[in-house]
Amino acid sequence: MTDFSTIPEKAQARLAQISESVSDVVPKETKSWKIQTNSLAEDGQGPAIIDEVKEWYEKKCLYLYTFQITSQNVAPLAVFSAYSDAKNGKKGDRAYARLNKESEWLYVGSSKLIYQRLKDHLGYSSKQTYAIHLAYWARSIDLEIKFECAKYPPGTSKIALQVLEDTLWEELLPMFGRQGVR
Repeated sequence: MTDFSTIPEKAQARLAQISESVSDVVPKETKSWKIQTNSLAEDGQGPAIIDEVKEWYEKKCLYLYTFQITSQNVAPLAVFSAYSDAKNGKKGDRAYARLNKESEWLYVGSSKLIYQRLKDHLGYSSKQTYAIHLAYWARSIDLEIKFECAKYPPGTSKIALQVLEDTLWEELLPMFGRQGVR
């Protein structure tokens, strides 16, 4: 029989352990790139930013990243509507990430292979991978997006990185995606 009365004490101990694991986790480097969605093509080779991020990538590091609308002339509602239409219409037969609510922040995520995850979000990899697939719906809006990434050193705990991602997600409340471990 399960002893539910001991769960709170065990949860407190686990949370204390997690708290300790994030206390000194800082990125070794952060970098940002601008993306113009009108330059993304649905088919063909991905843009140069993918190669730039691949060059910046280091094996065994972990990455935390955000996508933010930096266009001054595009309302988040227009972005929300365009994405919703693409998702509901299954444009490009893609697996679109969850739609939340209007925000200047499009997505918060983490990855071991950051250049591959960027390819997913731009729409240049597998159709079945849940991502925002920008090339399939954002070209006509002509968005400027800032892709910002923090590189964490080898040995960074995956649990600590997940806590950092969840905290950032709660702070920014992005328009797309979901919080928590997949």
